[in-house]
Parts: sequence; C-alpha cells; structure tokens
Amino acid sequence: MTCQTPRRAVRRRALLGACLWAGASQTLPGCGSTPSPTYQEASGDGVPIHVTAAGWHTEIALAVHAIHDPLRAVAPDFPGAQYLSFGWGERNYYMAPAPTVGDAMSALFPGPAVLLVTPLYRAPRDSRPTAQVFELRLSAAGLDRLSNYLWAAFEKSGDGTTHRLAAGPGPGSAFYAATGTYSSSYTCNTWTAEGLRVGGVPVTSTGVVFAGQLTDQLRSLSVR
Repeated sequence: MTCQTPRRAVRRRALLGACLWAGASQTLPGCGSTPSPTYQEASGDGVPIHVTAAGWHTEIALAVHAIHDPLRAVAPDFPGAQYLSFGWGERNYYMAPAPTVGDAMSALFPGPAVLLVTPLYRAPRDSRPTAQVFELRLSAAGLDRLSNYLWAAFEKSGDGTTHRLAAGPGPGSAFYAATGTYSSSYTCNTWTAEGLRVGGVPVTSTGVVFAGQLTDQLRSLSVR
C-alpha cells in the first residue's frame, strides 16, 4: 500500500487488512514485542535509512544516492527519484487493485511473495505525511548488508535480471517477483524487521506479525 493509493482503495485495504490480521492473531502465539537493547546510531558518517509504517504495513526506504551495486541495478527503473521504498507482501493480495475478503483470507496461507518498489521524490516524511516515519543511521557495513538483503528479495532470471510484473498503485511504482514465502507467521512486517536486524538495528523479527510490534521496538530505541 502506498500513500498515493485512491482513498476508497485505502479504506478497503485497511478493512481487509484488519480482517487478515485478526485471522492471523488467532493462529499465532506470543505476538508481543520483544524488548531490545539500547540503540546507538552509527557515528556521524552513518547513512540514514527510513522505516515507514502505514496501517498494517511497513517498508524500508533508502536514498538513491546511497544505494550501491548490486541493488543499484533497479534505480534506472525510477528516474528522478530521491528515495526508493521497498515493501514485501503476499503477491495476490498486494497486487489486487481492489482486494476481496477471499484475497485476504488466502493470504493467511503460505503463498508467493511480491516486492513493491515506490519512488519518492521528496524525503519520506514529506512524501508520506500520514505514515509513521522512523529515521535510523547505519554504518557503511550495515547498509551493505541491508542492501544485499533487499537485493536477495528480488527473484531473478539466470542472467541476474529482475522480473518486473506490473505497475504499482502509486505513480511510477512497480511490482517485482520476490523470493520467500508469505504466510500468517511471516508477514511484510517480519520481513522489514529482519532487514533492519541484518543491517545492525537491535530489533527482533521473532513474533513480529503486526506493524505495531516493529514500531514499538523502534520507539523503545528512541528512534526519531
């Protein structure tokens, strides 16, 4: 979901997302947030990244100038963008222009994933004023690990090219075939938390299903 999605579609996705998470919560034990150690940002030369949370969904945004190979291979698909936001989700539900209750219920079961890449032409806080936006700083090594994690999420052909599936819901955004399997115990928020952990942020992805279980951890780290 992106902030550019038409308002009626946003409401519909929010309602169905609530149904989806309500169903998931009945099947998952231990959904509480896990306490994290005190977060200390990288030194002054650390690279800022952003986590956005809108309703039930979280994404990771990187400044285009900070993206290095091999992830930089996707940047030419989004000319003029200042940031790229990466969101992972269940393929049928995420790509449906007007998802149905059936789509939401199907997403409770293991299924193929998709990546939505959204170009942002201003800073994430300005581009998504209705979302919660958290800024973190990673070391150069942490950014490399996170970039490799994001790149690994793209399904690729034998020659290493990504598979662009369709235009996304927002201007200039695009869906790509993704690796991994979405399920009621491994959601978009689990994926985001795991990426942050790989990058060096002391959060846990264990038990993270809902967006709040990640954002609570970020707040406990005093992240802005």
